[in-house]
Amino acid sequence: MRKTILGILLVAMCSTITAQVQIQTTLPVAGLVQRNQLWDLVLQNNTSSSITGRLEMVLTDRQTAQELLTATTAEFTLQRGAQPVNVNKLNPIQYNYVGYEPDQRMNDLFKAGAYTVCYTFVVNPLSQKAVPVAEECSAFDVEPLSPPALTFPADSSVWDVQPAQFTWMPPTPASMLSGLHYELRITEVQPTQKAAEAMQENTPFYTEDIITGNFMTYPAALPAFEKDKWYAWQVVAKDEKNYAGQSETWVFKVASPQKMPDILNGIPYVQLKMNGGDKTIAPNGILRFYYFNQTGEQKMEASLIDITEKNTNDPVKLSIDLVRGQNYIQKDLSRMISFQEGHVYMLTTVNGAGEKWYIMFEVKKYKN
Repeated sequence: MRKTILGILLVAMCSTITAQVQIQTTLPVAGLVQRNQLWDLVLQNNTSSSITGRLEMVLTDRQTAQELLTATTAEFTLQRGAQPVNVNKLNPIQYNYVGYEPDQRMNDLFKAGAYTVCYTFVVNPLSQKAVPVAEECSAFDVEPLSPPALTFPADSSVWDVQPAQFTWMPPTPASMLSGLHYELRITEVQPTQKAAEAMQENTPFYTEDIITGNFMTYPAALPAFEKDKWYAWQVVAKDEKNYAGQSETWVFKVASPQKMPDILNGIPYVQLKMNGGDKTIAPNGILRFYYFNQTGEQKMEASLIDITEKNTNDPVKLSIDLVRGQNYIQKDLSRMISFQEGHVYMLTTVNGAGEKWYIMFEVKKYKN
């Protein structure tokens, strides 16, 4: 009878304590989390006296329900009211890892993943009357500080030929991802779609799901990208089988080859200037520029040099007819000099007043 009464009293006492002890975590919902942050807690003792006990913690993988680690703090006294605690207050702490450890190279950062952490406050932990009097669980996600960032081909870029390689920057800090690899997705974008919608809704044009580096070479044997169609691409980073972040969605297209007249019509006339000439493009060596003939000279005597080669050849001389005022000039220079793509050329003239005017240009070669 006496044992029964004592048992009833113990249960009643524990129920009272349980109702009046609370555990509150301060973990972020998502972000980077260190092991020591698990112990940043606020303990609320609503009883009229102090309570002695210890904290026990269990960390599990929220996706697989696998237990990853358990921990037990030293015994401490919980005073009345709210009391913040941390790893220094609760040391020494004994950890038991189950096939998992935070990355010690990164200050014990947890790997990317979805976690649940549960705490139990135990009274009289070292006696046979050890009783759990408060429990609290909290979910948090660990994500890299920044997701992977696309670098090439550039967003909204237009190509004469299909891009042969796709590159991106890894998520940071990449060292927290022990099994880092990537999935690359490319899909066609319909005229009424945005890039992100196309990525979510359309059947992929191409996917590669196990890429260990931060680039992918598009095989020439695969179907070519159709001309004048926009394609969206995105990279998803993974840590082994877990999601670890995804990039923005960029778009590109391969344009149909333009005919020379269309290309030339798209090239503007660029001003011949003193003290710093503009740079333009001369398709197939056809240069367009304008010059204000204030002195009323009838001809412009000009010289043409390859400034990339830096005086390896003598300047080419040419004469251009002028009228007073504004002159819009289109000159085919391809018969005067053998141009090389990637080189920069300069056309220079000195007028009757001794003023030096010039313009710089590159030559792009196109099929007629």
